[in-house]
Amino acid sequence: MALMTSPAPPRPHLVVLGSGFAGYSLVSHLPKELFRVTMVSPTNHFLFTPLLPSAAVGTVELRSILEPVRRRRPWVDLLEATAESLDLAARRVECRSAVSGESFGAGFDRLLIAVGSAVADYGVPGVAEHALALKTATDARALRHRVLLQLASAEVPGLAAEEVARRLTFVVCGGGATGVEAAAELDDLLATEMRRLHPVLAPHARVVLVEALERLLGGFDEALATYTREHFGRSGIEVRTGVPVAAVEAGAVRLAGGETIPCGAVIWAGGNAPRPLVAGSGLELSRGRIVVDDRLRVPGHDGVWAAGDCAAGRETPLPATAQVAQQQGKYLARAFRRERAGRPVPPFTGKSMGMLAYIGGGEALADLPHVRWSGRAAWLFWRSVYLTRLVSVANKVKVLSDWAKAALFGRDASRF
Repeated sequence: MALMTSPAPPRPHLVVLGSGFAGYSLVSHLPKELFRVTMVSPTNHFLFTPLLPSAAVGTVELRSILEPVRRRRPWVDLLEATAESLDLAARRVECRSAVSGESFGAGFDRLLIAVGSAVADYGVPGVAEHALALKTATDARALRHRVLLQLASAEVPGLAAEEVARRLTFVVCGGGATGVEAAAELDDLLATEMRRLHPVLAPHARVVLVEALERLLGGFDEALATYTREHFGRSGIEVRTGVPVAAVEAGAVRLAGGETIPCGAVIWAGGNAPRPLVAGSGLELSRGRIVVDDRLRVPGHDGVWAAGDCAAGRETPLPATAQVAQQQGKYLARAFRRERAGRPVPPFTGKSMGMLAYIGGGEALADLPHVRWSGRAAWLFWRSVYLTRLVSVANKVKVLSDWAKAALFGRDASRF
């Protein structure tokens, strides 16, 4: 006679909002038998954002830094949608499909809010209408297309020299790591491919970097920031510091000091702002980020966590960086395993592994906890670190191949 066995209890339903470093790190380290997992994200991939400026100019290809969620975690239910509102009392998320625009709801037993952040425009007029961001794969593709479009438009016969110079001037607003790397990658593109493919136009091209604060790279060691400015001076990148942007217009950037920079494209690399979901959540916020306790729990809401750029500790807010978000996702996977096993969950303690930035011309910065250096050796270190941080072997191979192709044959300047 066969023994009767009771059915296994249903797995709790975990909903993860966002496929960035925090959300993707969580599902990558989570055993599939622990929860029924649904990820809600407007994209079906994880994007390795540290190499996004490189992808925007063709140093690497976009698909080389994208990791489809289903390829690595086929057991995760992925809903390509934007989370629009939260009903934490009813334990429900209201969403809108990123594909069809239809609205629907998703219930949950547990919820991780990891939607990242938006780009802050600081109320500067014209940013939304005339500037290009560099936050997503779509942004990088749009920037690459715009740069190639400007190169083509500058070749129209009969243009005045002033108009050619305007069309070939690229203004980067924001002197943080993203802005510095975007300016460096743009200058590399103009200094190499343009001299080879457009030698007559090359002398007219320029990159201008504008920063409202008195120095670049506010989070880096001051000596490295000074070195970056000097390096940019040698490369020909024009730097304006201590001058906020007053307005972005069609074909120009107006600075608070009165200067107007005619240009063909504006790249806006401002700071972080809360996404609409976070801003309208009704949760306690600190500088636009959801307040969490030392275990990344949202106070007053059992079974709700927040991580990544959209979350901040009340006492010691951690920086909104990829490495912190990745550590938080891995911590939560470990915390959920310990909780299910009835073991105590220790507080989250982030570990700073330092900061890296590419500054162009085959040079980079390495601002590590115990050592700081710059130059060619730092660039090799920068590349090796990012290569090891890529999620899959496939992407490691593709990025290596992209770097080799760019070095041997130049960047692909096809516009389509």
